[in-house]
Amino acid sequence: MIFVTIGSIFPFDRMIRAMDDWASAEGRGEEVFAQIGDGSFEPRHMRWVRRLDRGAYAEAMASSRLIVAHAGVGSVVTAGELGKPIVVMPRRAALGEHTSDHQVETVSWLRGKPGLVVADGEADLPECIAAAAAAANAGARLATTADTGLIERLRHFIHG
Repeated sequence: MIFVTIGSIFPFDRMIRAMDDWASAEGRGEEVFAQIGDGSFEPRHMRWVRRLDRGAYAEAMASSRLIVAHAGVGSVVTAGELGKPIVVMPRRAALGEHTSDHQVETVSWLRGKPGLVVADGEADLPECIAAAAAAANAGARLATTADTGLIERLRHFIHG
């Protein structure tokens, strides 16, 4: 199953619509389950709910083979902890999807990390889903610990 999550604060109809299109055209035979929030678009080609409680969210994340999410740090961290490949698409302030472009900045930092694929827009989702699935099959996993260089810099800062 592919689990799609947009977080719990703002709707993200652009991503939900793109995933519904993918489920209709390319995802035939693949179960897609989405947490869609309060958006106005209601998917026709994938199973969905508006909200999941903590337990149901954790179960959906754990039972998925791949996650497609907004570029929220919580989704990325959870995918990494579970060893799940993740495709992230940033919300854009200019499209009224968020109050700032911090998710665009987040994906700039995340781009290229193993186990994570960045979709800059809805047209990128099909190829990004395929790339994330291929990387997962090859064993790519998002790191769950800090980079050793960062740890050394922090150690040097703290201890002088």
